[in-house]
Amino acid sequence: MKDLVHQLLEAHIEHELNRFKDERYKETLEEEVSAAFEWIEKIRLKDVVTPEQVLGIIRRNVVELPVADGIMDVSRDMSGKVLASSWNKKTALDDIVLRKQFDEIVQKAVSLKKVRKDLIQRFVNSSAYAQQISEVLFTGIKEYMLTENFVARKVPGISSLIKAGTFAVSKTMPSLEAAIESRVKEYIESNLEKTITRSERSLNEYFDTNQFNDSGEEIWESIAETPLSEHFSAIDAKDLEDFITIGSDFWLHFRKTPYFKGIYTELVKYFFKKYGDRTLDVILEDFGVTREMVILELTENLSCGIGKALSTGYLEARIRARLESFYFSEKAASLVSEKKASPGKPGKKKVSKPVVSDLN
Repeated sequence: MKDLVHQLLEAHIEHELNRFKDERYKETLEEEVSAAFEWIEKIRLKDVVTPEQVLGIIRRNVVELPVADGIMDVSRDMSGKVLASSWNKKTALDDIVLRKQFDEIVQKAVSLKKVRKDLIQRFVNSSAYAQQISEVLFTGIKEYMLTENFVARKVPGISSLIKAGTFAVSKTMPSLEAAIESRVKEYIESNLEKTITRSERSLNEYFDTNQFNDSGEEIWESIAETPLSEHFSAIDAKDLEDFITIGSDFWLHFRKTPYFKGIYTELVKYFFKKYGDRTLDVILEDFGVTREMVILELTENLSCGIGKALSTGYLEARIRARLESFYFSEKAASLVSEKKASPGKPGKKKVSKPVVSDLN
């Protein structure tokens, strides 16, 4: 009995291995993929997975799973390789970006008029901008008052000092420069709000539709044919590593925020609301996945792996491990014993009747 079981096992293993030899695995893959696509024609999304399961996958693998050090190391190494690539020296921006695409970006930026105005308003009303414009105005007005004939005409005898420079004025008549500074600062502080308002209006007028288009044209002409290596020259590998670290730190914090949880929860629920009652084949079709595509990608990308699994004996070992658990089980032994004990009666041969032709 054991010999029979062993023979059956070996025959079964050989049968399964033959399905992967001589590229016959392609037929196997095509059969299985075709069968799967026929099956999913009757299976709805909510029949095989629930929103809670998807949310659990996101929580475990996106939110809670630690980022492996290897991922960060590879990211840093690859970013450095990108910057150092010889392709950067022989590739210009217009080799990878169509002019039409650039124009579409500019046109979209032009259409965002409210966004542009809001950004300008926030910028000019920031404390940093107020400080900068105050400094620029102060320096300009002070230099004007100390170096133009306006002061020379009002203060007799100072012309020769002005010609010697503002340092001479400051050294000889320190009270004069102090007075000028005081008046200038007072003027700027009292008129700062009006100055910022005029500045905001000027920026909005400057960045109108026509000016934006003209600026876009100038920008494209100045950067389109420049090699990427020159664009990247402002940063080095260390800078890129720092950006990756900053981005990683942000992501590790952001993924645990209530906001991120709320967003991905809403998206998952929306997806199931839209696709939950649809069959899986329709969903795959909506996303451009076809039976032919799956078959092609599997056969193209599994060929080397299947060949290696066959040559090293790994595939046979796994098939044997699966089948042995059945063939060496009590159930299999019982079936073989019953078959040997009751071979069954041989059936009677069926005698075929002669065909009699009608001669009449």
